[in-house]
Amino acid sequence: MVLLVEEEPLAGLDLGDALREAGYRIAGPLTGQAAALDWIARCRPDLAVIDLPLRDGDGSRLAGTLRAQGVPFLVQAHDAREAAACAALRAAPRLAKPAWHGDLVHVLRQLSREARR
Repeated sequence: MVLLVEEEPLAGLDLGDALREAGYRIAGPLTGQAAALDWIARCRPDLAVIDLPLRDGDGSRLAGTLRAQGVPFLVQAHDAREAAACAALRAAPRLAKPAWHGDLVHVLRQLSREARR
């Protein structure tokens, strides 16, 4: 299950469709950090996509929770400085927005392989 956090509803639906076509089950799109943290309190995703900026924070709480649970994630941002500004997000793979769906799927598959090692 891929947790998809994207504040723009249409973009989230588009990303969700692309990931479903690639064979992933999707949770979301959720539109903010609080909604994602609430979902994580009840379920554990296998992977996550965090799209910046978030309306309700810089993503550090979400990234910390995902790391604590051992959930690999990637960050998408229009501006690389958004992800670099948050220490909890710096080590995560990043894609510049708009990212090609193929690139997103490639990075998720790579994260999944690394997590199984």
